[in-house]
Amino acid sequence: MAEGGGRRAADGIESYVSDNVMQAVMQSWSFPLGPTLGVLVAAVIYLRGWRLARATRPEELPAWRMQSFMAGLLTLWLALASPIDALGQFLLIAHMTQHLILMSIAPPLLILGAPQVPMLRGLPRVLIRDGVAQWINLRPVHWLQRFFTHPLFGWIGLNLAFIAWHAPPAYELALRSNSWHYVEHICFFVPALSFWWTVLQPWPSQARWSRWMIPLYLAGADLVNTGVSASLSFGSRPVYPTYVNAPRIFGISALQDQVVAGAGMWVIASFITLIPLSTTIYSLLEHKRRKPAYSFTILNAAQSRAVQAPFDLLRVPFVGKLLRARYGRTSLQGVSLLLMTVVIVHGLWGTRLTAMNLAGALVWNIFRPLNLFLFVFAGNLFCMACPFTLPRALAKYLGIARLRWPAWLKHKWTPVVLMTAFFWAYEQFALWDSPRTTALLLLAYILGALVVDSIFEGASFCKYVCPIGQFNFVASMVSPLELGAKSQAVCARCTTRDCIRGNATQRGCELELYVPQKVGNLDCTLCMDCVKACPHDNIAITAQLPARDLVRDPIRSSLRRLSSRMDIATLVLVVIFSSLASAAVMIAPVGDRLQAMEARYPLLGSGLVTLPASFALLGTLLLLAVGVAKAMQVFSTEKSVGVVFSRFSLALLPLGMAMWAAHLMFHVTLTLPSLGPALQQAWADLGRLLHGGGHAAASAMAGMSQAAMANMPGMSQSSMAMMLTRGFEGTSLLSVQVLVMDLGLLFSMYVGWRLVRQMTASAGSMAAMLSVWVASSAALYAVCVWVLTQPMEMRGMAM
Repeated sequence: MAEGGGRRAADGIESYVSDNVMQAVMQSWSFPLGPTLGVLVAAVIYLRGWRLARATRPEELPAWRMQSFMAGLLTLWLALASPIDALGQFLLIAHMTQHLILMSIAPPLLILGAPQVPMLRGLPRVLIRDGVAQWINLRPVHWLQRFFTHPLFGWIGLNLAFIAWHAPPAYELALRSNSWHYVEHICFFVPALSFWWTVLQPWPSQARWSRWMIPLYLAGADLVNTGVSASLSFGSRPVYPTYVNAPRIFGISALQDQVVAGAGMWVIASFITLIPLSTTIYSLLEHKRRKPAYSFTILNAAQSRAVQAPFDLLRVPFVGKLLRARYGRTSLQGVSLLLMTVVIVHGLWGTRLTAMNLAGALVWNIFRPLNLFLFVFAGNLFCMACPFTLPRALAKYLGIARLRWPAWLKHKWTPVVLMTAFFWAYEQFALWDSPRTTALLLLAYILGALVVDSIFEGASFCKYVCPIGQFNFVASMVSPLELGAKSQAVCARCTTRDCIRGNATQRGCELELYVPQKVGNLDCTLCMDCVKACPHDNIAITAQLPARDLVRDPIRSSLRRLSSRMDIATLVLVVIFSSLASAAVMIAPVGDRLQAMEARYPLLGSGLVTLPASFALLGTLLLLAVGVAKAMQVFSTEKSVGVVFSRFSLALLPLGMAMWAAHLMFHVTLTLPSLGPALQQAWADLGRLLHGGGHAAASAMAGMSQAAMANMPGMSQSSMAMMLTRGFEGTSLLSVQVLVMDLGLLFSMYVGWRLVRQMTASAGSMAAMLSVWVASSAALYAVCVWVLTQPMEMRGMAM
């Protein structure tokens, strides 16, 4: 009783102290003489100069620039005079908010005001003639001006100050000393002005660097912010002793204060950085889009030869020759078939330890990420080397494929169902942890391709069935490489149409894509049949703007307009949502929730409920997407909700592919160290199979490893302990993952912006529709980043 009473008394005293501190802080508005006078004088000078300069330069100095400068002065004064400054002694959140204003809010607002001319024009003429004019033309002044506005000074100065002042010794020094606190503010504010000067380039200054460097400039700064913020957010104990000993207000602990402060600085600063990053890239792409990438001119109508594009993958030494060779694709397929055979054999008869089996570590943690990265940067190259299409060649050679694929199945709804079932089975049956099941799945895939392509002519399995192929088609939509005709004039004069019909020596396109009408990479396997069949050498693989295919909506060969294909839009959303679900089931919060549900509902573990539940969850997400499309359609000139749904589903694809890339980076990073031992184990196992048990020691070692894994306390054989990503490979991987997500959000925002411009007729409708799009895509981005920062399961990996 005494102990309980004492604890209640202590809590009461702490609450009383906290309330008094809070009351004192909220009454701590101050009017610091120097900053207050400086802000007032700057406001008067700017307003006078803006009024005078605007009389002759109305286009360069509109009203919004004056409003921006005034807002910058106001936020700067609030950061120094409001209770935020006093709260900084008790809450890290308040101190980080102050830093954020000084670095990322007040400086860009001031620079957007284009202060150079108004501040000079606002000074009295006597002062300009007798003072400023004599100094402004001096060489040392010119040197200082060029030094402080140089991009390197802004970037290095700001990031160096950001890192240095958040180190515990320097941070504690600024908390203890008012003088050092002012120095800290100056170290943040002055380089920030230079940093944002380079980014925003106010009139009438001239850029020192190419504008193409600005995205890298901003992304690098965001990477530094991510590293510092993540170290605070994921800290297991408070970093700064002052906050441990300070009275706790608002009822949050020192550690909670630190986590929220780090996360807030991380998210808000990244979002602020993303705004100029997206607008800069948009302006650059718009400028480039107005200029034709290249034009083809017929030099000789008889020869039908065209001027070559600046880049054509088919003209690259060795690579182009291999792709154009008669048996180039077949040779790549042969290598893939040999490698897949080794994987299947090792999966069926090799070690059962997932991390040491090629059917475990290699298929899911190496080939899968490599496949994705190839699609993003090089198009659908995997389908070109896919060994699953070899049975089709055999069936065509034997002449047994006679039927046409049914017209009522010529859509993507079948792949939507198959892909959803595959992702469900991947988790339900732990395919990532079963080399034997993975090997059997590969054999079933070969059998399925053989059955379908032995019955139906053409490439029916690839185009209408294969879930892997559909995933690849969707992923290749963000690739900059695209196969197409060099000159439409040459195609118009062509009478044979060998590219789709084929000829006596070369078959045409089995996917029924007519090259002159082909747009984008959907349904294209880069089989090179059209390239080899074209008698005019009029087909190239050229580089286009990334995500360009998501903005256009022309009539496409065999696909019509994508705005009328809700099945393709749904397929894209399945790929996007599966990127989030695949990572979410590996994190601790979701894993704990699923285990609790399995304990409460035993049928969930049997798979009788989870498959319908998976489709129900997918249906719910699709209905949510339709709801967002309906909200956007209200402000659009487009009358069909289906068209808005279809087009903006494609706009989310860069963000979804970024989530896939960020998640698979985790697998690659943790798998590469064990790849060497896995290859050695595979060599030993295959040697044992060939020589009849000559490698008993290797087998015994594998058995001992499995037994050790099975007997580890607190660890299951199917997975290792739940660990934080940052705890294993440091915050550097997380920083790269977040940067990838930032780029994905950037491109999704850009595509959405382009679509909004196409579908609105007024500025108000554009702003309203764009706000819905920004809110929905930012919400998906926030959920993805949250998943990446959670404790993640080490699946099938040897530590």
